[in-house]
Amino acid sequence: MRIVMTLIVAATLSLAAAQSYVFSITFDGGGWFDRSFNEGTWNGLTRAVNDLSAEYDIDVLVYNGTPETAADGQRSIASSGADLIVAAGFLQADSIQTVSSEFPETSFVLIDAVAENPNVRSILFREHEGSFLVGYLAGSLSQTGVVGFVGGMDVPLIRAFELGYLRGVEAACPSCTLVADYVGDTPAAWNDPAKAKELSASQKDRGADIIYAAAGASGNGVIEYVNEIMCYNPDNLPANVTLRSTPLSQQLSSMTFSDIYQRRCGPGSQPLFFIGVDSNQNYLGDTDGDPATVNHGLTSMLKRVDVAAETAAYDVVNGTFSGGIQSLGLAENGVGYAIDDYNRALIPSGVLEELALIRQRIVNGQLVVPDYRSQ
Repeated sequence: MRIVMTLIVAATLSLAAAQSYVFSITFDGGGWFDRSFNEGTWNGLTRAVNDLSAEYDIDVLVYNGTPETAADGQRSIASSGADLIVAAGFLQADSIQTVSSEFPETSFVLIDAVAENPNVRSILFREHEGSFLVGYLAGSLSQTGVVGFVGGMDVPLIRAFELGYLRGVEAACPSCTLVADYVGDTPAAWNDPAKAKELSASQKDRGADIIYAAAGASGNGVIEYVNEIMCYNPDNLPANVTLRSTPLSQQLSSMTFSDIYQRRCGPGSQPLFFIGVDSNQNYLGDTDGDPATVNHGLTSMLKRVDVAAETAAYDVVNGTFSGGIQSLGLAENGVGYAIDDYNRALIPSGVLEELALIRQRIVNGQLVVPDYRSQ
């Protein structure tokens, strides 16, 4: 597999002509390796390419631009003979609509938006369903009864994350409070971890002990804040916030805290947690390299953009690629939550059983999670 930055179009042309397949991924902001949405899409495409490379020569072309330059990048890549272009992000909808019309023989994947051409597979996710589950987990485990949400760009897509999260929190804890903030209302909001870090500090000051980030690369600011601060003092909570006992309290009583946590926080403190998004970010809460000690990543809401990109690559090679709209939620395993060695000890089996039952109720249609975009 050869990875080529398509900022130099001449290099793209010379390489593409010699390969069995040319796949591409185009980003519109937030950073190529954002540990979240963009990186998840990239991982899925390259996972397929690494497997297929045993039989095929495949070049992977990457364009990391902006919404304003996306069409030029996609057009250059398609002109080079690309077989598949994966557009990561709804801000590329207009450019994909235009460029896919110009190159009907190229297969396109558009994630989080719709372009109505037969050679475009538009993939939408029911993020509100997965967010409901991590919200239920936060509401079940929060010891302060206050949970946070940091969104990236204030758009209906991220409002859907927030509303699903809120409804899940309320289902588990009707008396709990959600505090929510957004990094901004322009595409720059996807790549401003410093602002997200400030918002996290404000939410912690308002009593939040669990903060869910749905903010692209900005979400790394939430993770960084939680890992740096690590804890809160129950004696210094806001006047309207009272520490409560939850299943998490019981789990923490039998767990080991890292040396750095004990030095920084001291006796009587309680840990802060983040909830990651899109990719599994649980491992980012491991501050001492030991998964057995208390991890600050409570879970991650998985949005399987990796599978969307991976499947498209196989479909192109197998000749089974088709356009149209795909909606992926819990029933299709398009969203979910992450349980692994980093967070398994934090979540009691009884809570996991509740989550499994709720998931099945959503899949069966017995529980309908409201979608902000449909209101």
